[in-house]
Amino acid sequence: MSDFSQQGLITTLQRLNENNAAALERDLENLARESPIALVLPCHAGELGEPALDHVIEEIAGAKFLREIVVSMNGLEQRSAKQAQKKFARLPQPHRILWNDSPRVTRARNTIAQNVIAGKGLNVWSAIGLLARESRCNIIALLDCDVLTFRREMLVRLCYACTALDYAFAKMYYSRVTDRIYGRVSRLFVAPLLQALMRVSGHQPLLDFLLSFRYPLAGEMAITRELAASLPFDGGWGLEIAMLCEIFRRAEPRKICQVDGGSDYNHRHQPLGSESGGLFKMSKEIARALFLQLLEEGLPICSTFTDAVLESYRSESREALVRFKNLARINGLHFDEADEMRCVQSFARALAEASAETNTGAGAILPAWDRIEKTRVDFFERINRITASQTNSSE
Repeated sequence: MSDFSQQGLITTLQRLNENNAAALERDLENLARESPIALVLPCHAGELGEPALDHVIEEIAGAKFLREIVVSMNGLEQRSAKQAQKKFARLPQPHRILWNDSPRVTRARNTIAQNVIAGKGLNVWSAIGLLARESRCNIIALLDCDVLTFRREMLVRLCYACTALDYAFAKMYYSRVTDRIYGRVSRLFVAPLLQALMRVSGHQPLLDFLLSFRYPLAGEMAITRELAASLPFDGGWGLEIAMLCEIFRRAEPRKICQVDGGSDYNHRHQPLGSESGGLFKMSKEIARALFLQLLEEGLPICSTFTDAVLESYRSESREALVRFKNLARINGLHFDEADEMRCVQSFARALAEASAETNTGAGAILPAWDRIEKTRVDFFERINRITASQTNSSE
């Protein structure tokens, strides 16, 4: 049974009753008539052939509480564009596909921000801009497309928090456990890094806020349209951590919650990788985004500071490894200590590189939509939405 403890700065909405999913969804369908809900599916073309995406589509097809769905994609080519059209045609709800790294869209976006990483952050930013500009929905939900064990009731609980319970932002958390404990970046990098930063800088309001979240890297969330439109976005893997930092500056903690998504939440598992990809690249971009956010808070992100943080991280991450080794052992779960240690060492190298690159300006930030002057550029008048005619064109 889930706990009901309320610790930290935000509300935690645990799953205490497994038998109210149908009633909750009926309530949400009624609430959505007055407070329309749009769903954003940030997706890479490489996910089109994955069984997880088929499963997600099957689950959300029955979501009558959704007014519309925006599939926001990168990595598409002409052939995969047609494949995307065919796959998402199975959705009964009104839906659109945004092709975010097409030549036409890239040219339009360069009038707003250049050197932007074409990744999940860009996909989310584009979809939010479209929905904010049209103003037809009150709530925007985001859902990753690589969740093999996704259930529609998880999305119901998120959206319910922002409709019935009047939260401005709701973030899901979940236990990533099967025969072993997953979530290496969260438990072996982000959590120890936040503790290391706390040790070096002392208690900071932003760090206290981030430490209130049980799974800060979760991609599943719901947010009011007004709050979403006020946020600048990191274009890459720093999306989730940077988004929380920006929400910290714009919303009161009492308007923010985290929602229990249950256990056995099985995302696609990333390889450890190297400088060019995998968990190394992910952790490096997360660290760089976090350092830039701390700069905004007035912390002196100099070499003396980052050297101290790196040394503290090494200590905190080793302690985290021991804790999870013991957690796995008492639950009879598989634990590969050598592999976990390789992760910790790789994350430390990523942190060192991120520290050195903090002031280089790498990875442009996408501006908040409510601050983009309409006279400068009308991005969505020029955006390349996938239609049959556009799929047949050279762009």
